[in-house]
Formats: sequence, C-alpha cells, structure tokens
Amino acid sequence: MAEGGLQVEKQNAQGSSWNANSYHFEERDYSTWGKKRLNELLDKRETKEAGVVVLHQGQEFTLGLKLEMKKLEGDAWVNIRKGKKMTCFNYELDLAFKGHILGGTDNRWDLEGKFFYEVAVGDDPETRFEFKQRYPFQKAIEASLSEFVTSQFKIFVTELGEKGQPQVKDDFATKVEPRVQKGQYVKYDQGPDGVAALQETAKKYSDKMNSDANQTGQPSKHLHCEHSTH
Repeated sequence: MAEGGLQVEKQNAQGSSWNANSYHFEERDYSTWGKKRLNELLDKRETKEAGVVVLHQGQEFTLGLKLEMKKLEGDAWVNIRKGKKMTCFNYELDLAFKGHILGGTDNRWDLEGKFFYEVAVGDDPETRFEFKQRYPFQKAIEASLSEFVTSQFKIFVTELGEKGQPQVKDDFATKVEPRVQKGQYVKYDQGPDGVAALQETAKKYSDKMNSDANQTGQPSKHLHCEHSTH
C-alpha cells in the first residue's frame, strides 16, 4: 500500500569550510540522530492526543491508539556535490498499536495489531497491517493511521534537510582567498605594484641606461623585462 509522497528536492548546498562553493563531494551521516528522532516522533505516541480521526460513510470516529516501536532499521544522510545538497534516507519500521475507536457516545471497538512501514527517499511509503480481528471499516482505519505516521515522517525529513547548517555567521561555503606563506610569490598584473607596471618601469630604466651608455661609449646593459618571468 502506497501513501503520497515523501519527495525531497535538491537544495542549495552548504558544505564544509574547506569545500569551496560546495563543489566537491561530501557525505554526512545522520543515522544515529535519525533513529533517536523517529523514536521521539512515533514511539509511545497516542493518536487521540494528535487528533487522528477515521472517516467512514460520512461519520467521524475518534482513533485512540497508543503506538509502540518494535523495530527501527535504516539510515539517514546528506550528500553535497556541485553546489547542491541532497537529503537521503531509507527506513523500515514495525509498529504495534493498541487501543480503541470511538463513534458517537456509546460505540466503542477495541483495536490491536501491527503496522509495517517502509520508506526511502524519492519513493512513496509502503505499508502493511495485521489486525487481531477484522473490522467493517478497516481500510479507513489503515488510511488514517498511515496518514498520521507519514505526517510524523515529514517532520523528520524537514529536520533532516536542515542538518548541516552553517556554524559561522557568514556563508557556510567560505570565500577562498590566497594564503601566502613567507617567501611565497603570488603573481598579479594590475595596480601600481603589479607585474605590468614593474615591467614598464624596468623597461624605461633599461632604455635610459642604454642611452647613457651610447653617449659615453660604454657597453649596453639589459634588464630582462620584456617577458613575464612567472
């Protein structure tokens, strides 16, 4: 049984400080956090407190179940590549439920069973139910319970997508500037101290020396300034 969607769109990446423009591949594992958070969202939860109802033939029934997480397996992680971030996850959940369904003032039916929920990023959840006994509006109960669990999972996915936010005040992908150690050379062309200006100054000085040498009959001296040396 598939329920409508847990699709996650790519987001603008916010990689590590070393990852200029978040271009290079990064992967961050949030599986430990994911299991803890899903237990908080689903284990020992009561559907009546969450306002879950069942609709059947124009009537509204209150679903009063308590959920218990029996099994939780899966992973959650975030990938970053070429300026984009992809939120990824896959989980299998086994939930037990027990309680009742109420209709009107006197109608009350006890409910007990198991709920198997499997989901991966980009796919609709797949669900399966096992009831201790049959009910005439069992499909409506399944739909309401599936919708509740999916709503909790959407909270989880939103929070997972916010993981890895910047820990600094400015952009997470830091601006990269040249880091020059003592003795290193960084070439640049513009400005009064740039290569082009220095070459022009050297050329004028060389021409002047050559002119003076010709007047005195001394050998000419040349400064190597016509071509970039770096």
